[in-house]
Amino acid sequence: MSNLSGDSGGTAHGLNAYADAAGKDTLPALDRTMISVAEWIRDSAGTFLGHVKMAVTTGARTMTLNLTDLGTGVEHHGSLISGERVEIRFMAAVLDVDRNELADRMNKELISNGFKIKKSMNIIELG
Repeated sequence: MSNLSGDSGGTAHGLNAYADAAGKDTLPALDRTMISVAEWIRDSAGTFLGHVKMAVTTGARTMTLNLTDLGTGVEHHGSLISGERVEIRFMAAVLDVDRNELADRMNKELISNGFKIKKSMNIIELG
């Protein structure tokens, strides 16, 4: 794990994923995914400074999940429809981590929590 050699440059990565159907374990798995990514950021950079976010759609309903403080945990807005396909848009915008390592970690955490990657979106250097 590496940071950007003390450079406080930012990076962002976003991707799309899915699960075949929402169930009782879906929300805890989404939370675990986000927290694991944020903890990796904290451990890599020495602090967690940034945002990890998701927009999760089931049926006609979209739920948002936000993580900006590991002490507070994941904030939820909305709810999921059980049994419906789960569409996930996952994004992190953070400081002091390598962009390729961030992308790899986000992919790994989604897959390890039972989600399937659809396609990568752009990786952007923020400054």
